[in-house]
Amino acid sequence: MYRLLIVDDEPAIVEGLVQMFQEREELDLDICKAYSAFEAIDIIKKTKIDVVLSDIRMPEKNGLQLMDEILFYWPACKIIFLTGHNEFDYVYTAIQKNVESYILKTEEDKVVIGAVSNALKKIEDELKNKDIVDKARNQMLVMAPLLKKELFEALLLGERVNDLLSEELFAEQAIKLNREAPVLLLVGKIDSWSEGMSYANKRNALYAVRNLIEQYWPSMLTSEEIVYENSMMISFLQLAANTDRFRNEDDAIDWRGLVTYLKGILESVQNACRDLLQMDVSFVISRGAVEWDNLHKEFDLVKAMIKKRMVSGQKMTMMDLGMANGLFKVEPSKFAAYSDEFNKKLRLLEKKLDEGDELQAETICKELIISLQHETSQNYLLGLERYYAFVLVFLANINNQHLSDRAKDQMPIESFAMMDIPGDWMAVETYYLELGKQICLEKQQQVEKGENLLVERIHRFINENLSGDLSLARIAEVVHFNPSYLSRFYKQLTGRNLSDYINATKAETAVSLLEDMQMKINEIALKLGFESPSYFTAFFRKMKEVSPQEFREAILHKTRK
Repeated sequence: MYRLLIVDDEPAIVEGLVQMFQEREELDLDICKAYSAFEAIDIIKKTKIDVVLSDIRMPEKNGLQLMDEILFYWPACKIIFLTGHNEFDYVYTAIQKNVESYILKTEEDKVVIGAVSNALKKIEDELKNKDIVDKARNQMLVMAPLLKKELFEALLLGERVNDLLSEELFAEQAIKLNREAPVLLLVGKIDSWSEGMSYANKRNALYAVRNLIEQYWPSMLTSEEIVYENSMMISFLQLAANTDRFRNEDDAIDWRGLVTYLKGILESVQNACRDLLQMDVSFVISRGAVEWDNLHKEFDLVKAMIKKRMVSGQKMTMMDLGMANGLFKVEPSKFAAYSDEFNKKLRLLEKKLDEGDELQAETICKELIISLQHETSQNYLLGLERYYAFVLVFLANINNQHLSDRAKDQMPIESFAMMDIPGDWMAVETYYLELGKQICLEKQQQVEKGENLLVERIHRFINENLSGDLSLARIAEVVHFNPSYLSRFYKQLTGRNLSDYINATKAETAVSLLEDMQMKINEIALKLGFESPSYFTAFFRKMKEVSPQEFREAILHKTRK
């Protein structure tokens, strides 16, 4: 799905174009609209835009000035200008700046649709271009300096930055970041691995994603990136000192504004990872910029969110801890790190229990119990240590899932106090297989409940904001989803497009409001987010096959009878 922004200071033109493109479902567009260049700039600072269809002559700021702002934030955006005049100077300047098309407003609809379709095709062709992937893979072969990686890993473990940089080992280490300024922390994690994927391929995939992320950072950001424990891509970000973007009049940094802009960039990264690398990646952004010596505390919170993200287990999430709400509870959590084959299986068991994969969890559980039985006969203390770790996987999974009292009553957890090496391993297997089955069943129910809650939250937001911004990007921000993925996910759950629900809700609300004869039709139009009464009339006629006025006249006719 691509995002189209329509900009014109005449609301009727904007609404007409919106309606025209909404009817072209085959284009699969998320449509945003703005009635001035300044309103458009507010949108592009918050949302990734793929194509802009804009009037070239607007008061206060014209289309060419707007174009400079658009291309600063989204250099790959395709721009199409509309004008009522055939002005050579504007055309010449637009062509110099590589504008996609220049169309007279008198042209037929098919010309405008054709221009947008051509722009979308060009975007698709560029996505197929493997240059960016080849560049990322080539850079993957050049490992980040080991000392720099070691330095940042030490910071994440709680070492003080001044102490580290005073050591001879790190004293000469060149860091692009200013250690006197706070740092924004961004952590990315690949959602799932292909079955049987080797350690080397996983490592290469992580570096490919890390290097792909680097390709998308704008020049106004200064960053350092590392791959942490061969499982996460971590970026340490600062706003460049030589930019005035996202700075207030007192030179204070607008971190929330910057984070909102970064989420638009990360949407592109997620889409590129899926389209070009065939991998789904999730991101967690820290609550804000933090001092270097507090990085480890923020990192604990980020790890906790990665562990608990989206109870429903969905992919391509984008969690902004600064906007965490009732859906998510952020709290520190520590997880053990393992290295041998037994503990790799233990981590896999934890993962399968968390995913609610009953069959895989059962298979791994049986393998671990066989291993435990053998280990305890060879080395009692080591066997006891591993048995404790095995039991704690189940206990931690139960605690992390926030199971309902009903579920806990059904689970055989009364024997958790038996922490000695068991004598009857067959009974142990039966016990933990049943416990695993109950955990997976509860997890599956939570996934279903989480999906229902997500749909309810989306519907509630739409119903409460009919006069406001109901673009896919805005709705996705509310539920912490990648906008493109949210569109597919919603249709998968409900069987219809999100735009269909929005239109149906507006139509039914319009019917209710039109029954109140005291409200003027233009007031109803504004209440439902239509700047132009004529566009509201066209919308209502399409949905109900009569105009708003005809609908009212029919009501009056019935009451008179």
